[in-house]
Amino acid sequence: MKKRLRDLDKNKPSRSLTKIVIIKVLPVIAFRVAGFLLVPYGSMYFQNNKVANVNTKAEAILFYNANCPHCQKVYPKIFWHNVLNFNNESKQIQTINVQNTNNKHYLADFAIQATPTFMKTTNINQRLVSTNSQQIKQFIQTRGH
Repeated sequence: MKKRLRDLDKNKPSRSLTKIVIIKVLPVIAFRVAGFLLVPYGSMYFQNNKVANVNTKAEAILFYNANCPHCQKVYPKIFWHNVLNFNNESKQIQTINVQNTNNKHYLADFAIQATPTFMKTTNINQRLVSTNSQQIKQFIQTRGH
């Protein structure tokens, strides 16, 4: 009987550890994963709503419409590209939400006819309208002169 009680006591810490993991750690992990997946979409709608001017130091500009399904496919990739290149402004891709009334003038200013449109800051005639990751990567890597 004493041996059985000792065995139960030995199992008790592992049960409480499992309980702690399930109740406290698992929700934190789930919250972080959900945040990681949802942050770009929140940014897509709430940032880039009043862009004062084009950043000529950026590598390129992405003109997008937050409600455009093609833009929704591309934007998270550009968001994480910018996060990874946070300290290197020349590698950044400026994002401008042309759906927002504050930014609609960019459609006329740069004759944007479709979204998503990528445009080089060094050559505004060098553009790409695509959702293909390889094409976008190649466009970004080419120098626009």
